[in-house]
Amino acid sequence: MTKIKKVNLDLSELQCSDEALRELMKNYTFVSSKQLAKIFSKKNDNSFRAARSNKHGFDYYLDKNKNVFYNFPEILNEMELIKNDR
Repeated sequence: MTKIKKVNLDLSELQCSDEALRELMKNYTFVSSKQLAKIFSKKNDNSFRAARSNKHGFDYYLDKNKNVFYNFPEILNEMELIKNDR
């Protein structure tokens, strides 16, 4: 059994401000594969799974439990680049 030891620490100086958090959210908003499918009005996330297995499509990230997440601002930027190439 693990004993929990309480320590009095002031963590306020390590906490990021609301403004800093807003700036981070502009660059890092992770969505699951299923959420991304809903955003793009797809029936399910099968096309994203197929793209991942074929080593193409959007960049994705895995958490420690092997769940897949996409950085939504990155995807929007990527789509803007594709739109501007045409």
